[in-house]
Amino acid sequence: MNSTQLVRVCSLADVPDGGSKAFKIGGQQLAVFRSKGNVYVTSNICSHEHEFLSDGWLDGSVVECPRHGAQFSLVTGEPLSLPATEPIEVFAVKLEDGEIFVDLPAEYLNP
Repeated sequence: MNSTQLVRVCSLADVPDGGSKAFKIGGQQLAVFRSKGNVYVTSNICSHEHEFLSDGWLDGSVVECPRHGAQFSLVTGEPLSLPATEPIEVFAVKLEDGEIFVDLPAEYLNP
């Protein structure tokens, strides 16, 4: 059974609405996206090629990779366009007192 841990990533104010920010927690590269009142946390690495999704373009609940234009759902992680065919990892988010927390697998915290 995989255990998870709720970890503080940043303040809500650190990520502008319509924007994103990259963080490294333990051994995991994370991207925090804030769009239309929602906060999403995913792996920051495109599943098609090693590129930071936090440098991409955000449109609602979709992010587009800046290198080859693959699009991903920030809700499910599923690729929405080629060249990506593999999903990205998405993480459960909790907002509390203006802070963003993410539920990470314990093994991500001990690289």
